[in-house]
Amino acid sequence: MRTFGIGRTPRAYLLSGLAFLVALLVRDALTPIVGESLPHATFMVATAFAAWFLGLGPGLVTMILGLPAADYFFTPPIHTWSAFTRPELPATFTYLIASCALVGMGVANQRRSAELREKNLQIAKQAAAVELTNTRLRELSVRLLHEQDEERRRIARELHDSVGQYLGALGMIVGGLRRGGNDLPQNVLERLREAEDAIRSCTSEVRTISHLLHPPLLEELGLASAVRWYVQGFAERSGIQVQMQIPENSPRMGDDVELVLFRVLQESLTNVHRHSGSEVAIVRVGSDSHQVWIEVADHGKGLPQGNQNALRPGVGISGMRERVRELGGVLELNSEGKGTLVKAVIPLPAAARDAAHPAARAAT
Repeated sequence: MRTFGIGRTPRAYLLSGLAFLVALLVRDALTPIVGESLPHATFMVATAFAAWFLGLGPGLVTMILGLPAADYFFTPPIHTWSAFTRPELPATFTYLIASCALVGMGVANQRRSAELREKNLQIAKQAAAVELTNTRLRELSVRLLHEQDEERRRIARELHDSVGQYLGALGMIVGGLRRGGNDLPQNVLERLREAEDAIRSCTSEVRTISHLLHPPLLEELGLASAVRWYVQGFAERSGIQVQMQIPENSPRMGDDVELVLFRVLQESLTNVHRHSGSEVAIVRVGSDSHQVWIEVADHGKGLPQGNQNALRPGVGISGMRERVRELGGVLELNSEGKGTLVKAVIPLPAAARDAAHPAARAAT
């Protein structure tokens, strides 16, 4: 219940006066039942109420008003002032002492309530500060991931446009020397052939690394094509058999959505290769009129049952969860002791929904 401080507002004194009037009316209504006994009882109750809920000042006002009212209206001889006469002094002092005790308890309650409110306010401020810190950390994490994507794009472009071109030129030089060096010793020609093969392999590796950092298929053809390309390469590199369930002619989902889902795929398949021990993985991509999702499942050892620490995701999964959350989606990590399922679900932007499901748009 709300309190009104230590009697500092007019409303508190108005309510204390109202409590006094109620006590007066109740005592008058009880007169046919109790007669002339207990003249101060209802006023003590009013004093306790005023002190407990309204503060020190209203409690004292109610106590002071109650003494003459009980004396004048309910203490014989009626309609006389006898509170401080010798016969009534014990009852008067009892009323004053008991009322003072009630006022003291009320003030103590007010202080405890104020301290409790202050503590609750401090706890609320601390919780708000923690929430603000968590929000800023999430924003920082998302910003760092965006910067990481931009850095990956820049490095991929540099590898393709700079290092790739240098390697191509070097390959042409070595190839030209080998083809035009018929008068060179056989061992030199063999070394040139080996150098040409090494340059060709290095060029292929640079192209693969560039595409892994930022696959051009993702921007040019969309998520489905990039997923097929990445899964095929992953299966060749890791030796893990990957089953794909991707709809044909998948619509574009928006650059941000497709990039986040592709990063979830990369992180999930990397974890399958490093931690699961599974020889098989399943990748599913799907969408409806409101959302798009990607699932990566394996048949590996999963997460140990009863081990709460095993349910704590690594930095990569945590980062992806923040990226998915930024787009209003959810990243789920489920394991029943054998096999693990990672599922990212992201709501489609309005433009992507209209492009992906024109029939649904027309129906609405």
